[in-house]
Order: sequence, then C-alpha cells, then structure tokens
Amino acid sequence: MEVIYVGKDNAKMNEFLKTPKDNFIFLLYDAWDDYDHKTSFPVYCRMNGVDVQLPPIKILFQDEMTSHLYLESLLQSGWDGKFPIEGGEYISNPENITFYELIDGHLGTTQALEVAKSLRDASYMSHIIEDEVSMRMINSSAFKVSLLRERGAVKAFLDGWRVLGKKTIVIDNINFRFKTVSGDSQQLKLNFNSETPLPHDINILIGPNGVGKSQALIQLVEAWFNESEQTTLETGFAEKPNINQLVVVSYSPFELFPLDSSDFDQTAGFKKKDENSYRYFGLRTYEHTINPHSDTPKKIVLSRKWPKINAARSLLNCLDDDRRYGEIKTWAKKIDSLYSVLNKAIDFDYIAVGVNHYGNKDVLFQEKLWGSDASSILINNEAKLYGVPEAYIPITSHRFNEPNTDELRKYLDVNAGITFIKDGEPIKLSSGQRLFSYMVTNILGAIRRNSLILIDEPELFLHPTLEIAFIEMLKEILSSFGSKALFATHSLVTVRELPKDCVHVFENNSDTLFINHPPFETFGGDIQRISSYVFGDKSVSKPFESWLEKKIKEYGSGEKLIKALGKNINEEMMIQINAMQEGKW
Repeated sequence: MEVIYVGKDNAKMNEFLKTPKDNFIFLLYDAWDDYDHKTSFPVYCRMNGVDVQLPPIKILFQDEMTSHLYLESLLQSGWDGKFPIEGGEYISNPENITFYELIDGHLGTTQALEVAKSLRDASYMSHIIEDEVSMRMINSSAFKVSLLRERGAVKAFLDGWRVLGKKTIVIDNINFRFKTVSGDSQQLKLNFNSETPLPHDINILIGPNGVGKSQALIQLVEAWFNESEQTTLETGFAEKPNINQLVVVSYSPFELFPLDSSDFDQTAGFKKKDENSYRYFGLRTYEHTINPHSDTPKKIVLSRKWPKINAARSLLNCLDDDRRYGEIKTWAKKIDSLYSVLNKAIDFDYIAVGVNHYGNKDVLFQEKLWGSDASSILINNEAKLYGVPEAYIPITSHRFNEPNTDELRKYLDVNAGITFIKDGEPIKLSSGQRLFSYMVTNILGAIRRNSLILIDEPELFLHPTLEIAFIEMLKEILSSFGSKALFATHSLVTVRELPKDCVHVFENNSDTLFINHPPFETFGGDIQRISSYVFGDKSVSKPFESWLEKKIKEYGSGEKLIKALGKNINEEMMIQINAMQEGKW
C-alpha cells in the first residue's frame, strides 16, 4: 500500500487518482499548531477501490519544527513524495488507534505493517523494533507535546504495536490516588485484570452517603484531563492508564462532573482535536446566552429533555460507527448489540427516531429505489394533533434502504428521543424503561474500544429487575468493546454480580476514610451478609425490628406475641422473635 505526500498540490493528487491503483494513502496539508510544531497531516485513503475515512497522522522529523515545509524541500530536491524516506530520521503517530485497525480490517495485517514501517510508526518502532533513533526521538519534548497531544494519540502509541502484532489489547489495572472528604490522600486500585475466571470488567465504589464515592470519580476525570506527567504523591494516576476514552453517565441532579473538556483545555492553554475522548451524559447541559458580550456566555442548567436528545443523536452515531468501523475484524456491531441488550428488558420490533418537515421522504435514504419500502418509514397522520413526529425512521442493521444519517440529523425531532415500535405502532415505556434505554443507547453511541465508563448511582431510577438487566447489558457491551466500567453505587444486587476484589467499600472512621474489600466472596453471595458488611448493622437495622421489641415488652413475652399474631407471621419472624426474647439477636 503506497503512502504519498501531496500536500496542497491538488493537480498532483488528481494525477495520482487517474492511475488504476486501489490501495493508497495521500498525506494532505494542515496548519494545526502544537506549541509551534506543525506535524499534522489529514489523510485521503482508498482501500480496495473504496474511500475509507482514516484519522489524521502526525509525523515528526529530526530537528524540524514544520513537517510539511520539510517535505516540500525534499520534493524540490527530487523526492517523488513516496514513503519511506530513505535516510530520513522521523517517527509518526496517528491521532487514533483505528488508523491501523481499519487498514488491518480492509487489507490485512501485512499491509498495515507495511504502512507502519513506511511511516516509522512510533509504537511499532519502539515496542517491536526497538529502534535507537526512534527511541531517542520519542524521548524528545517535541514528540510529547505534539504527537502525544491528543488523548486518542496516547492510546495509539501505548497499544498500536499490539494491533500490528495481533495481540489482544486489554485495559490494565489502574492505580489512582485521590483526596478524601477529610483532606487526606487515599489509593484506589481498580482490578480489571485477574487470573481467575470471575468477571472483572466492572469495579464499584460502595458505602454510605457522604463518604466521597462520587468525589473519587470526579477526581479521576480531572486527573484524566490533566496532561502533566508530573503527578504528586498525593493525587493522580501512578502511571498513564491505557484507556482510549472516558464516558460519564450520571442522572443525579446534584452531580458536578465536567460536561466536556473545553474548560480544562482552556486552563491548560490549548485546544485538542479529539473532543470525543471525553463524553458526558446526564441532566445537565449548557444554556447559551443571547448577548455575545456577556461575561457568562454559557451557563449550566438542568434539562429533563437532554437525556432523550442525547439518545436520539447516539442512535444515529451507532449506525455511523458500524458503517465506518465495520471492517475492523474485532468490531462488535453497535446496532445489533443495542437490539440484543434492549430486547431483554423491552418487547419491541424496531428502535426509531422521529423526523419533521422533511418534505420528500426520499432525501432521508441513501438508496431512493427503496423509498417506498413500508418498513423504512412510518408516517404519523396524527402528528399535528398530538405534537409528535410526522414520521418515524426505524434504525436497524439490515434493511433494503439505508438511512442517510446526515439528512436525518437535519430533520431530527430530538425532543422525541428514541421510539420503540411494536406491530407498526409506537409503544409506551415506564420511566425506568426509558432511562434504561437512554443509558444503553448513549453508552453504545459513545463507546470506543478500550473505554472506561464511569457511572454514578445507576440504580437511582431503576427497579431491581432493571438493575440486574443493566449489569448484564453492561457486561455484554464492555466485553464486545474491550472496555471497563467503574460505578459509585449503593446497589447490593450489583455487588452480588461482582467478585470481592472488584468491590471497594468506603467507610469513614474517626474522620478517616478506609477502603477495603469484603472478607468473603461477593460474587453470587448473600444479600443480607453483603449489606451487613457494607453498611454496618446499625445502618441496616430495620424499622420492623424496633416494632417487634416494643410489642414483646407490651405482650410480656415472645410466645404471647407469636400467639397474638396468629396466621400473620412467617417462620423467619417467629425465629427472630424467639431470639430477641432470649437476647440472642
């Protein structure tokens, strides 16, 4: 596969396009500035005769500040524009690991390796070849501030060699120190890898209110945004985690997670291209003021509509991702996963988005030939009367006519969220089912390979059955995308689904926070035993026990109380009354 620099020379690019070559990568021009270094190259790629969207790549040349000027000078000296450059000292790094995953998916590992060698990929040259020139350049400040500027680029450098070496990429255990509510520092070791067969994809923080579980999650996000490698002994990651993305899900009206990376990037004095390396889903959003001269051009507000708006957009993102990354051999189709997961909790045929004011329905589809297919669009004749979308477009992985997602976004009724269709009609969901569907759709719409999903109290609006379904759903998604999750929760049914070394119990004692694992195996364990350990006997004492104590005194003995209750007593309560009578409870 040829890699060719064309820069701004459109004539040269058009000349290359006339040749009957099916597999090539053109490096184009970009003036993106990284601390006075200009190393970025957008790419135009064709594989097997099909245009494929690859992420940009950055190339650093020894002792050069502006890479494209250096390449232009080589062209003037007779270079033909083709990589590799003989005798050149340079290294490269893509802005996202999908650069090589897509080449591998379309053309195979051999072709991906050829490209990596031609571009002297930093991950390949350092981890596999152990090239001395590359290692020297990797240790330079130019490499760190320019080629590792994007968070996705860090992941590409850490794990790109695994893609090229056909090795499984897994998120390692993460050691993180954070400030507790009392001001001291505590270490949290997230156990995502284990030699045991028990599932370790999810870790949880659990304990009473006020011990700082959510604060630990927020500080983890802040550490992720902090690009400085100088971490203190008190806070931050022990070493850079090999995660590709952070996704935060929190539907509490009181949470304070960052909504995006803009404030952190502004504080740091620079902007990143890879804004989707951090995604937030919750009830909070920005409200922009009309006055452009306002000191606060945007403020944060609570919005009940925001979750459904996000869900509609995320559903279309799932379809786009399947189209873009479907050739990656290990890609798990998002739309298929969405149907598989949600069908376990909701009885439906299709998941759809609503559209309004679209005029000719053919514009909504890529293939107009199938515009009359009955399953492609459901017209709502009562839309004006009930204020619902004029039509629904089912989103599925296999259909005769493919929706045009760019056009759908123009006419999308975001306030309708996502709609579930059964027997040709929209169905009504409970509030718990709606939130469940929003969480699943938003996570799938955002997730990348090797993401870390942070979820704050997912049980807030879910009944126990949906809690279990949510855990089952999440395990399936995490497994499909090589990702992990961390919860802050009070849910005991969640604890029962995880091994003890994934359960981090927060307990305050004399203003000091202790983080322990249960001394017994929690996976498939007894709920009452888990509750007693996590929340303590006093915290879980039940109101009916106080009632029993009063009634035993009132009737004079446990036997008389049992007799008075007659048929209104079960065996467990009878045993408890006798034990309380004897002072053994």
